Amino acid sequence: MADVRAYRPANGTEGDWFLGRWCDRCARGEGGCGACTLCCTVMKVTAPAFVKPAHETCAHCTSGGCAIYAGRPESCATFQCWWLGSQRMPEYSMPSNMRPDRTGVVLDLNSAGYVIAHCARPGAWKRAPMREWLLAAARTTRVLLELGATTQLLNADGSVEQLVSVGVDPKTNERLYVRETAA
Repeated sequence: MADVRAYRPANGTEGDWFLGRWCDRCARGEGGCGACTLCCTVMKVTAPAFVKPAHETCAHCTSGGCAIYAGRPESCATFQCWWLGSQRMPEYSMPSNMRPDRTGVVLDLNSAGYVIAHCARPGAWKRAPMREWLLAAARTTRVLLELGATTQLLNADGSVEQLVSVGVDPKTNERLYVRETAA
């Protein structure tokens, strides 16, 4: 019997409405990660014994997956992107062309219910089918585009607003943003 655990976004918070079954071993193969290791590049790791900045490929990432899989940091062991999580829930399953290595975007959800699109390249979110999916999401919630050194808010009309990080929430460990204002 598969272990039942809550979906855990990259920031370690629980996505209350996005609960489902998932295994804590690498989900390679049909309906799983396959050859995708994009989260090993775009995600930040801040484990006591290992720190990796966002948008830098992990030193342990190989074409076959994680070289230290058995001893990987807890944040890596518990993380799964939205696409992978959706594969465990047939009614919400995203198609294979939305897999992160095919779109260049790792989708995540924070504790406020905002969609976070961690983009491997700044324009990755602009290509179909990702753009259409993000615009649809922007009609019902906030969509944050993490583009390496910058973060933007995607509006439902396709326009974007530059955001400025003002700190980290001590309870959720999530970054806090405000809209950039013209000087």
